Amino acid sequence: MRLPLFPLELFLLPGGISKLRIFEPRYLRLVSIASAESKGFVLCQPKLNINDKFEIGVHCIIDDFEQLEDGMLGITIRATKRVSLTDISQADDKLFSALATELPAWPVEPAEDQQDGLSDKLKQVLSLHSLYNEYPASIDYQDENWVVSRWLELLPFSIKAKNQILHEEDFSNLKSLVHQLVSDITIETD
Repeated sequence: MRLPLFPLELFLLPGGISKLRIFEPRYLRLVSIASAESKGFVLCQPKLNINDKFEIGVHCIIDDFEQLEDGMLGITIRATKRVSLTDISQADDKLFSALATELPAWPVEPAEDQQDGLSDKLKQVLSLHSLYNEYPASIDYQDENWVVSRWLELLPFSIKAKNQILHEEDFSNLKSLVHQLVSDITIETD
């Protein structure tokens, strides 16, 4: 399926949600295209160099619209699946589009008995995140893949690292990375 591309440093993985402010004409057109038949769009990391190509992204659907106080369009998006991108083209208004092909979902494995409290720490962090408070049905602390994916979204990775994460086929490598990075974090609450 040909979908419009939204190159943005925002990093979402399947199951993630976010709000965006839309103001550029090409991205207003993206919203129109994405809303037609609810086909969505692809969120991808920006190119680091002019000769770089978009290769991978995350298919997102628009869950909600709102008129913001400043008159701009606000949308709430939800990431659904990783996709590979081919046959990339750019319209006159500079909006990119590509053929998006679904990549295999990362396998769901039984939760490991981790002593690092990954889910509990994420609960503390997300309790401060108003968007997840607005969409409680999108939260699944019992799904280790969901928990690891949210940590991967929150941790400060470079654009190059984010693309490597999207390309990773073995989710157990990503789980190990997150457990190593988060295990020593202490979250203070007042």
